[in-house]
Amino acid sequence: MRLKTVILGFGKMGKIRYRALKAHGSFDVVALCDLDPKNLDGYSERQFADWQDCLNTVDCDVVFVCTYNNSIPDIVCRALEKGCHVFAEKPPGKTLEDAQRMQKVAERTPQCILKFGFNHRFHASVIEAKALLDSGILGSLVCARGVYGKAGSRDFPSQWRSDKTLAGGGILLDQGIHMLDLLYYFMGPFTHIQSEVDNLVWKDIRMEDNAFALLKTQDNKVASFHSSATQWQHKFQLELICSQGYISLDGFNTSTQSYGQETLSYVKKDLLEETGKLGNPAKYVYIFENDNSWALEIDEFHQAICRKRDTWNGNATDAVNIMSFIAQIYR
Repeated sequence: MRLKTVILGFGKMGKIRYRALKAHGSFDVVALCDLDPKNLDGYSERQFADWQDCLNTVDCDVVFVCTYNNSIPDIVCRALEKGCHVFAEKPPGKTLEDAQRMQKVAERTPQCILKFGFNHRFHASVIEAKALLDSGILGSLVCARGVYGKAGSRDFPSQWRSDKTLAGGGILLDQGIHMLDLLYYFMGPFTHIQSEVDNLVWKDIRMEDNAFALLKTQDNKVASFHSSATQWQHKFQLELICSQGYISLDGFNTSTQSYGQETLSYVKKDLLEETGKLGNPAKYVYIFENDNSWALEIDEFHQAICRKRDTWNGNATDAVNIMSFIAQIYR
């Protein structure tokens, strides 16, 4: 099935999605829209500066929303009401209310697929970790620890992500949301949340540069995570502790490779010292060279449209749950 597609917002993420759509081959990009005309230089598709003008003018099947966070809810709702399938970047707006608003419109337009971009679920290490957990060879998941941090940058205070009006939240909403989504993906919804959200170093921005959270599910699984803009070296680590073993995801394949090599390692519980190494049992290590997450995420979206069923990952229910957890962490 070929789908006429519009991309609203053509900065870094818009261009990443554009390349993935072209590589997939089933999406015909017919129009691009961005506030900055320089972002559209060199592209032959129809071009617009105003998203409303674009949606009112262009006949399309699919809308990709790659704009600032504050614009996402209005665009998503308008595109769904127009009868389009919608793929929107995270976060699902600035607040829980934004996510709930989009969910309500999606429920009124069941013929349209709504998906939010949580591409971390499609990284190879995450896929392998989910397969390991589902296999049962390490027993049941009981707790988890996650750290996701970055160095900030020289112009960090002046970036749009540091503008509360445009972004809505700081490092938690911008980057930590991915770690929170992975914890939710592996463990299920959280019913009890404790947190500490602070402005520790970047005092000239009005949003948090660090967020710490302790989360618990109804069935007593416990997770802790730290989202940081003061790590000073990009870092991704997710540890999954099971009743019969342990999984560690370290590093993440990105275009810059700033998070290091993406690996998954796991060990099986060895209290009988069968390996002769109590506390240091045999470790199995997987190394992943490529990042296919963008392609896999787009393909799932296309399959959902073709099969006329809700997307498996990043649907409206996921979005509302994630934004509910974030609202509780901020409180």
